[in-house]
Amino acid sequence: MTRFVIYTPLYRENSGGIIVLHKLASLLRAMGHDVKIWPQQKPAIYELATVPGWKKAVLWAKWRALGLLGRKDLRSPYRLSVARHKDINDSIVLYPEIVAGNPLRSSKVVRWLLNKPGAISGVVDFGENDLFFFYQEKFNDWALNPDTNNRLTVTELMSDTYVSENTGTRNGQCYMVRKGKNRALDYHDKNAVRVDGVSHKELAKIFNECKYFICYDPYTMYCRYAAMCGCIPVVVPENGVTKEEWRPEIYNRYGIAYGWDDVPWAVETRPQLMEFLSESERRNEELARNFVATVEKRFSD
Repeated sequence: MTRFVIYTPLYRENSGGIIVLHKLASLLRAMGHDVKIWPQQKPAIYELATVPGWKKAVLWAKWRALGLLGRKDLRSPYRLSVARHKDINDSIVLYPEIVAGNPLRSSKVVRWLLNKPGAISGVVDFGENDLFFFYQEKFNDWALNPDTNNRLTVTELMSDTYVSENTGTRNGQCYMVRKGKNRALDYHDKNAVRVDGVSHKELAKIFNECKYFICYDPYTMYCRYAAMCGCIPVVVPENGVTKEEWRPEIYNRYGIAYGWDDVPWAVETRPQLMEFLSESERRNEELARNFVATVEKRFSD
C-alpha cells in the first residue's frame, strides 16, 4: 500500500481539472492505497509564517465554523478524507501543474500536467526532482518529462447523466466559452444558448435539444458529453493550429468536429467515440496502475 496526498481545490462540478483530481484519489483508494486530499484552500503549517497564509487560515476556520465545507456544491461525491500535516511525511504528494512551488514541503513530489505548464496561471515553478505525468500529449513538456509512458489520463463520464434521449428532430445551437474567453466569440449563431456554469443535469437536457454544441475551449470533456447526448460538438479552431496539432492522437478526435468543415467527421466517427468511452474505466485502472508502479520505483528509497 502506498500513501498519497493529492493537493486539489475543493470540489466543483464545472471544473474538469478538479473533477479528475478527485476521481484519481477515488481510483487509487479503490486499488487499496491510502489516499487523502489536501484542499488548496487549507493552509499548510509552513504558510502560517506569511500574511497570506494567516489570511488563508482565518478564512478556512471561518468556513469550517459556518459549515460551508459541507455545502453540496463543494462536497466531493467521492467521499474523500482530508489529510492532516502528519500525513505528509509518509506520503507522495501530487500537485496539478497550476500549483507553484511545494506548499506542503514534501520530499516526494509528483506533478500532473492537466494543461500546458503556465497556460492557466502564467507561472511555472517546479522542483528539480519532481516526477512528471501528463494528461495528454498536447500538455506535456518534453524537456521536463521525456518519458512517453508517463501518461495519466483519468476520465469521469457521468454516464448516468449524459445520455442520448432524443431520437427526433434537433434544432439550434448552444455554446461554451470557458478557457476561450480571450477569443473572438463569433462562431455561434446569435440565438445560441450559452451554457457556461450550467449544472450537469440541466446541460444534458440542453444537449438533447440542440443540434450543435459550439465550444471555444479546445480542450474540455464537455465536447464528449455533448456527443454522448447526440449533440454534434464543434470546436472553434485556433488560428495556425491544424487538426492534427490540436489533437495529435486520433482517438481524441473521434466524434468531435474541428470547425464546421469537420462536421461530417464528427458524425461518422461518433460510434468509435462511444466504443472508446465504453473502455474508459478499464483504461483508467490500467494507467493508474502504471502511475503507481512508476512513483513507487522513483520514491522507493
